[in-house]
Amino acid sequence: MGSGDRNESFNDRPDVRIADVASRQHGLITAAQSTALGLSRWASRRRASASRWESVLPGVYRIAGAPVTGRQAALAAVLWAGDGAVVSHRSAAVLWGLDGVETSRVEIAVPYGRAPRHPYVTVHRSKALHGVDRDLIDNIPVTSVARTVIDIAGVLEGEALERAMEDAFHRGLCKPTFLRWRLNELGGAGRPGAARLRRLLDERGRDGALESVLEVKVWRLITGSDLPRPVRQHPVRAEGQLYRLDFAWPVGRVAVECDGFESHGRRTAFERDRSRSAALAAAGWRLVPVTWGDVTADPSRVVARLRAALDNRFIEPSVASSAPRASMKRADGRGGSGGGQGQGDDGSEAAASCFP
Repeated sequence: MGSGDRNESFNDRPDVRIADVASRQHGLITAAQSTALGLSRWASRRRASASRWESVLPGVYRIAGAPVTGRQAALAAVLWAGDGAVVSHRSAAVLWGLDGVETSRVEIAVPYGRAPRHPYVTVHRSKALHGVDRDLIDNIPVTSVARTVIDIAGVLEGEALERAMEDAFHRGLCKPTFLRWRLNELGGAGRPGAARLRRLLDERGRDGALESVLEVKVWRLITGSDLPRPVRQHPVRAEGQLYRLDFAWPVGRVAVECDGFESHGRRTAFERDRSRSAALAAAGWRLVPVTWGDVTADPSRVVARLRAALDNRFIEPSVASSAPRASMKRADGRGGSGGGQGQGDDGSEAAASCFP
């Protein structure tokens, strides 16, 4: 091997190490990392000017050919902000996949006392970013689920916040007791959204998690009316089978069934649901089905039906709502919520790009 070949091989070694690091960082490398891996600043600038590296944020580069993704944008912001930074707020909620949360900007949190600024990144300063409030998703530092819910409580309205919180509980990402503990530790006077989140936790009690956006809407409709508070996800055994009712008043044996428009689309599903309804009726339960169209187009009618059922009265039927509806499948395979136009099968808005 000639001296030229040896020099070429030697010069390629930093690039091999850099490529290895970038492969674990969604195609990203920082100027500081490249220097630590043996590449001179001059060589780094040359790679950038030759378009072998593409600038994402100051001091953060994407290796040419690496795909542009939302997760790459999130990690780029963390690498740009430096040690201790984490993806936070709505961006963290998107990474965790919390129901209904979307964003077109990257949000990060940095330790208090630092204030990096960039027009493409929203930076939150935090006095407390403890280890218990940090996590990793796909090698991206991010706030824990509990901390994420606490943070978005300050930027989301009540229903959107409750939807995201209940999704975290339903998927087992976080327990209500743990969220309340972190809220008590972090949610002192003046913390945005702390009172709102605490009220949601108080209202839900120890009942099971809501499993769809329709269930969130029905729950908020009931608790916002003068109806008595129902039990959520109430287990009932009928004809030797264990069933779970979305909302129930056990004393009066009245229950709400959140019905998806397509839940009976197949014969097997249709027959299973008819058998389920018959078994519950035989056990003395009065089921009140509620659809997406019911709760969005005529919520007062829903309340009237439930009140009549609880009072054991007959209420005059109305013409079915013509509001467009779609299906949300429950975890147990039954239909759950329906959605309006422009919504996905889960009743939520069609997913948008997480980040630019």
